[in-house]
Amino acid sequence: MQGNYKIDLMTWRQIINNALKRSHGIFGEGIEYFFLNQDDKIAYLKVCRTDKEIFSSGISSYISGESLIGVPLVVTILQEESNLEKIQVSDDDKLWFHRVLENEFEETQCS
Repeated sequence: MQGNYKIDLMTWRQIINNALKRSHGIFGEGIEYFFLNQDDKIAYLKVCRTDKEIFSSGISSYISGESLIGVPLVVTILQEESNLEKIQVSDDDKLWFHRVLENEFEETQCS
């Protein structure tokens, strides 16, 4: 995306919710997803394995209107992993990523 457009968390949520609703109706709206991290034009999300295909197809086929930030938006999925530890992040993202891994480990220990 060209220009100095910033995409905040609320805009990301609107993009994803609109994409899921348009592609899959109320079933798409029911898909749960969680932001692991979001920084402007890149967001890391966690989606339940059973919803992966529906989520991917909804996001990949969606082009927003200009109403959110003044230009149409398209989302591209750069990585898709079934194991959180396999996600590749830049050095700038290591801090939040290690925190997410620790939280994930703690959650599995408490289950």
